[in-house]
Amino acid sequence: MTRRVMIFTPALFGAGLVVLAACQTRRESPPPETSTKTESVHPAAPVANAAESRPASHVWEARGVRVTVPAGWQEKKNPDYELYLVPVGGAPSSSDDDARITFDVPDLPPHLPWMLQMSRIEHDYEADLKKTHPDLKVDAAGDSKVPDAIARLVKSSWHQNGVRHEDVALLMVHANGVYILGMRAGERRSAEVNAAFEGVRGSMQWVK
Repeated sequence: MTRRVMIFTPALFGAGLVVLAACQTRRESPPPETSTKTESVHPAAPVANAAESRPASHVWEARGVRVTVPAGWQEKKNPDYELYLVPVGGAPSSSDDDARITFDVPDLPPHLPWMLQMSRIEHDYEADLKKTHPDLKVDAAGDSKVPDAIARLVKSSWHQNGVRHEDVALLMVHANGVYILGMRAGERRSAEVNAAFEGVRGSMQWVK
């Protein structure tokens, strides 16, 4: 996948913005001693509780936005996104159990505010997905309330290796820029990832 970039293209009395493609020892005990000498026994170190090993929630901030990363999720480096999250122990790349939450701020050429048309942004986002997933179906799309922004929530799905995958994208225009908060998951982890996505969405704050 290549980084999504918003490209300026001339049109009637103005310009459209095109979103381009783009984007988890066993220790054996020694044999018993035959000696009758008493030896001190040191208890094994306690095993950390699995819940305690999960990363705690933390704040992430960049490119004019601040969100809270949910507990149990970790950041991974990905050149296509400002923020790329996967569940601890989850698959970091495409697979039947693919699960991720992303935040993208597409690079824009010089433009006037009125050139950022949400209808065009939504159209190009869907067209980008169809390049990789020809059977893409837009299940729902509608306006979303986001303070100080124009926003649309788009829910899509497709099948990969016989498994249904879901994509949810919150497309936003704010301060003359485009912001995309998204999630993707195979059907087995859809509810889990959706819940984390809503948590990130609810924590989002503009810092510019």
